[in-house]
Amino acid sequence: MSKQKSRLVHWIRILFVLAAIWGVVAGLLIAFMPFGMSATVEVTPAGSGEVITTPVSFYESQGWWGIFILFVFAALYYGPLHFYRRGSRGMAALFAVAAILLTFLAGFSIGPFYLAGALALLIALVLLTFTREKR
Repeated sequence: MSKQKSRLVHWIRILFVLAAIWGVVAGLLIAFMPFGMSATVEVTPAGSGEVITTPVSFYESQGWWGIFILFVFAALYYGPLHFYRRGSRGMAALFAVAAILLTFLAGFSIGPFYLAGALALLIALVLLTFTREKR
């Protein structure tokens, strides 16, 4: 393997590691950061009311289903690193594409938290095309 190709392999691995770490960090940020507002109205017997707003986390608003989705995203972001280390470039690329596409879909509901990881995966995918073996 040439020196340039080994450098590319090194950078691909670094990008996959960064994306995997960011998948976990983003999940934790989403799970525990105040993500929305909860409004309750307390009505007195006289008929007057008071609106009380409190911040709620993603877990408080979505429950265990939301946490499961965050685990799925963490697994998706770890997938490219796992399969790349095992030598399965095709599966690594498949997981990377799936993570990128689902990140853009999820961005409409949970925000841009995973975009940094998606960018790392996208750059790694581009670099991956330059490390193909010639036949």
